[in-house]
Amino acid sequence: MARAGERDVRDGPVAALPAGQSRPALVAEVAHALRHLDDGAAVVVACSGGPDSTALAFLVAEARDDLRLTLVHVAHGLRDAEVEDAERRLVFQHGAWLGAGCRSEAVQVPAGAGGPEAAARTVRYAALHAVADTVGAVAILLGHTADDQAETVLLRAARGTGNDGLAGMRPSQGRLLRPLLRLRRADVHGFVAGEGIPTAHDASNDDPAVRRSVVRHRVLPALRDVAPDPVGALTRLAVLAHDDADALDAAARPAVPMATLGRVTVLQRPALRRAHPALARRRVRDALAPHLEQPPSSDTVARVLAAEPGTRCTLPGAVQLEVTRAVLVFAPVDAPLPPPRRLELPGRTPWPELDAAIEVRTAGSDPDHRAHEDQLPLGIPAVWSPVPVPSDRLLVPTGGRRDRVQIALPDLVDGLQARPPQPGDRIRTIAGTRRVAAVLRDAHLPRTLRDRWPVVVTGERVVWLPGFAVDGALAADGRRDPRIALALVRDGSIGP
Repeated sequence: MARAGERDVRDGPVAALPAGQSRPALVAEVAHALRHLDDGAAVVVACSGGPDSTALAFLVAEARDDLRLTLVHVAHGLRDAEVEDAERRLVFQHGAWLGAGCRSEAVQVPAGAGGPEAAARTVRYAALHAVADTVGAVAILLGHTADDQAETVLLRAARGTGNDGLAGMRPSQGRLLRPLLRLRRADVHGFVAGEGIPTAHDASNDDPAVRRSVVRHRVLPALRDVAPDPVGALTRLAVLAHDDADALDAAARPAVPMATLGRVTVLQRPALRRAHPALARRRVRDALAPHLEQPPSSDTVARVLAAEPGTRCTLPGAVQLEVTRAVLVFAPVDAPLPPPRRLELPGRTPWPELDAAIEVRTAGSDPDHRAHEDQLPLGIPAVWSPVPVPSDRLLVPTGGRRDRVQIALPDLVDGLQARPPQPGDRIRTIAGTRRVAAVLRDAHLPRTLRDRWPVVVTGERVVWLPGFAVDGALAADGRRDPRIALALVRDGSIGP
């Protein structure tokens, strides 16, 4: 834990240390960054053979000689094969000197809207995580320095980012750790030069067609005419932006409620319209985040905020947006619909597409013969009602009723099955036979959720539409001879 007044590097971005750090100071900084790792833990070190990642491997080996290192070289196939092979051999040589394990992973970089750099990063991180899973690594170490952080802040500022983008890279993101993030590139390069460790040079770092190269060789040097230490200033900006972003997050969550239902995210539209624009934008980004590899553009966020009820469209990144008067619903375009599932009697059948489950219990008598706040209207007050499910566990749909997410039924010879709605589904309610699609539509349940909503059937007969309708005859039989009780309950996170 950090001492009082000291920023924990795992909490957010950190400002750069002054240039000219000594060798012992470099080792101490890496040891400090890794202090939370258990003795003997396995870690993966991403190694390109360049000076930054090479310095990282050797500094980690010295700062934490108890750790079990695996050096991983990733070949992206974007450069000459001989060059990548030479880098791989160099990484393996370094691993042999350190007594570390070595792996080489070849990946294919797809064309992506974010450009080749972003696409390469995505597949590289996926390869690193796969190796980490294989070797049981608790952390993946990356060689980003303070100069990389400054470049990242400038690149994001150039595209018009907000506080989240200006916050740059975090020292810790899941298993990803960046132990060199407070150290200057010159100090890191000086370490490998002083140790006489051979390193590779990536020619793309000097390529004027690469945006980061332009920032590195032209923009940062130009800033030195304005401020003597632009790297220090930009990394301090990252810290301030991160703190501001955290404060906005804390304000946005209660202002605009969001639900996560399987792979679907839902925002309350009236709350979104009332919220300050800064908070509304954050919640739209929060809702899109699970569906995108990269943060959404400001244009995408603005398009979502401007969408009117009745909108149903596809956003960049293959995300489907649906807007009703009550909610905004986001889901992957390619998300599969639920398969049919046989209900366990008694038991709990997950419905993961909505982070829900259907509980089936053997019906019993209420020993006190009292009505409960949550008792089923389909039971008989003062005579019998199933033991109620606590109301905070019930999954009540938009447009549905709390008193219709629990029902009592008689024994059903054919058993029970849950499946998504199908064309032609009808349910025989006490008010007459109705099409299931019409029931859901008239309740204003968003179509994205309608397609995933469970329909409980016995054979071809629709028994129950949780939250909306029940077969009238079976409900009457359930009142006279209650044998089983069903409830639709939450089985995952209804988000903050």
